[in-house]
Amino acid sequence: MAAIDPTSAAHPALWDMALIHRIFRTGFAELARLVPTIPPADAARVRAAAAHLDFMLVGLRAHHTTEDEHVWPALAARAQPSAELVDRMEAQHHGIHDGIEDVQRRSAAWLDRPTGEAAAALSKAITDMLRQLEEHLDEEERDVVPLLAQHISVEEWTKAGQSAFAKFTPAQRFTATGQMLEVATPAEAAAMMAGLPAPVKVLWALVGRRRYRRYVAAFR
Repeated sequence: MAAIDPTSAAHPALWDMALIHRIFRTGFAELARLVPTIPPADAARVRAAAAHLDFMLVGLRAHHTTEDEHVWPALAARAQPSAELVDRMEAQHHGIHDGIEDVQRRSAAWLDRPTGEAAAALSKAITDMLRQLEEHLDEEERDVVPLLAQHISVEEWTKAGQSAFAKFTPAQRFTATGQMLEVATPAEAAAMMAGLPAPVKVLWALVGRRRYRRYVAAFR
């Protein structure tokens, strides 16, 4: 889904869903590339990459549970999407979560013994899970996002986003904000920051940005 200028979008779901999805697309692809390149002797970098992978999986689970809590009930009541679409989305969620569990097992094995074989197995598990995930994200952006814009109010959408963000710890929120800004277009970044309370903007400028740079440098 091509990036949409937030200033021309009638509903924030038309651009910020794709922005959130971009984090998963780029973040998991980056980890699949990086893991096999990390020397087994570099224990600090192995730990940092494994911790970031865990954070990405936490974020993906939070995204899906927020959809289950806020999006599907509202669409089922108002838009009456086809049973086929709902069943397909739910089946894809189950398949992705099976992939998440495989990635978690491979990550634990790599963290315990960071051999080349363990790294290759983890990279493949991430790639396989991402393939399933991208199929789901493509279909969600094509078939579900237009329904969101038609049947869920901006206020409800904002509350759903706040619910997802609340699932992170305070430290994780810095990382999530940094990731969004890293993959956002300038227009998306401006729209995102405009929606934050003034104290949060100040905290990001004074503390968050620097913490995020240190965080990603540890595994990159």
